[in-house]
Amino acid sequence: MDKDINDYKYGDLLDDIKLKLFIQHSTPAEIDISAIKKRAFLKMHQQERKSRQRRIMMYVGSVAATLLLLIGIKYIIGENTTDGLHRAEVMEMMADVYDEEVEVPVGEKMTLMMADGTRIIANSRTVVRYPKRFNGEYREVYVKGEAYFDVAHDADHPFLVNSDNFRVKVLGTKFNVNNYDASDSQVVLVQGSVELKTSNNDRVRMKPNELVNLQEGGFAEKRLVNTDEYTCWMQGMINLVGESVESVAQRLSHYYGVTILFDDKMSANKLYGKLVLDDQVKDVLKAIETMTQTRMKIHGDTIYLVKE
Repeated sequence: MDKDINDYKYGDLLDDIKLKLFIQHSTPAEIDISAIKKRAFLKMHQQERKSRQRRIMMYVGSVAATLLLLIGIKYIIGENTTDGLHRAEVMEMMADVYDEEVEVPVGEKMTLMMADGTRIIANSRTVVRYPKRFNGEYREVYVKGEAYFDVAHDADHPFLVNSDNFRVKVLGTKFNVNNYDASDSQVVLVQGSVELKTSNNDRVRMKPNELVNLQEGGFAEKRLVNTDEYTCWMQGMINLVGESVESVAQRLSHYYGVTILFDDKMSANKLYGKLVLDDQVKDVLKAIETMTQTRMKIHGDTIYLVKE
């Protein structure tokens, strides 16, 4: 402000225009108004600076609000994902919760007792993750494969069985979970009641003797079944009551960790009787050879059933 205001270069701002009109048209020429000019100039530009500062603060505030909104949305999504179904990334985040992990050897079964008294019978090649002690609102475990659950009743702490594409919520009940193949899973309820929630957010309530089939992370069907046909593996056998060759081959593939292929002409064949789950898959397939009049060819981990 050392220079006279007459040297000031007026801009296009509204305040500059007002100042120019004031200087040129609103003041008698004989009055020395240099001090007035300087005060007017200073006041207007102070107001402009304050206005700019207010606009900056409003912008910063809006950005901060947006960030808080995004953080909130992320938190809500995370909560919904955890409450819904157990995806791979959620499982990684929960790795510290499951401080115990077992994987059942091929052709064997394993019984696990949880800290709350729940009993889990895990089938061949099944992975079970669980905590040493249950803490918090829920009792949670993770299962990949096939397992039978006899859950200890605790109304205040629901039991959650987490899988890759669905979750089973129970209080106290008995049920079987088969999810060797995440794209085609089954839950069979023996006793009590459970609620399923899939990764597609389908919710299904089950009653005893019901089977729910899940495909590609969504609900496919619910029907009444004889639960013994789905839990007899605990006695080391498979009950065959008109089951297709394809279905039996799939069950044995999961159980022994091999690939079993068969002639297309056999797809319509129905099998009856009891199939004992021996230590070696080839010993089990000898019984199927007799039932279907086929020959078994073994190439590494792939077994072919060829029509004679």
